[in-house]
Amino acid sequence: MSTVHRTLAGIQASTRSFVREPFTVVLLVVLPALSIQIYGIGMGQFPDVGVFAVSGSVATVGRITGAVFATGALAGVLGLFQMISARHADRRLAICGFRGVELVTARFATVAVASAVVSVVATLSLIVLVDDPIGAPLAAFGGLAIAGAIYGLLGIVVGSVLPRELEGSLLLVILADVDNVFASGLFGIEDSVTQFAPLAHPHAIVTQAVVEGSLATEHLAPALGHLSLFALLSVAAYTYQIESGGDA
Repeated sequence: MSTVHRTLAGIQASTRSFVREPFTVVLLVVLPALSIQIYGIGMGQFPDVGVFAVSGSVATVGRITGAVFATGALAGVLGLFQMISARHADRRLAICGFRGVELVTARFATVAVASAVVSVVATLSLIVLVDDPIGAPLAAFGGLAIAGAIYGLLGIVVGSVLPRELEGSLLLVILADVDNVFASGLFGIEDSVTQFAPLAHPHAIVTQAVVEGSLATEHLAPALGHLSLFALLSVAAYTYQIESGGDA
């Protein structure tokens, strides 16, 4: 079997393990829309009297924050499950002749595809649920896709340190929620702090796409920088787990 066929086989196996879980598929479809509505309605209860340092209405920014949270949390949990399932399965595949680069490519490609799917669902939910038409839906999708990829990779890192589904999932959801607080700018936190939040720049990209209908080019490089950092960390974590035989 060639390298391409082995890599595709790994992607197909990982994808099937995700799709055959009905509850996970339901979460993928329902959670983004539910999160967008909850954040939007919740933030919409606050009077828009200039207390919050945001562009656009508070309800709109709340819906954007809900979309970024749902994308990050879902992609992070999917990355976590990929890492947990890889701990022993990929070690056995390595013994059967699969090379490390093939296993890494298959797992990371699955996380990338899952993050893209989550981002598509979140973007469509935003288009339907935001009051005003979104001027740059592709830019919004791009920001959400970066957020999903960052947290998908973070899920792999968390899975290497905390290889437990419940505890790892809770940690990723809490991280995504707190990260969103910093990223949203709702409470006027200093830029010197918020710029280090992984979701800060993707959130800014989505916000400008929705509110102003343009691409926030100044946030692209920092967002991709965060993505590159987590990619390096996740490769190191994944490689260590495979080489150590899946032992924590």
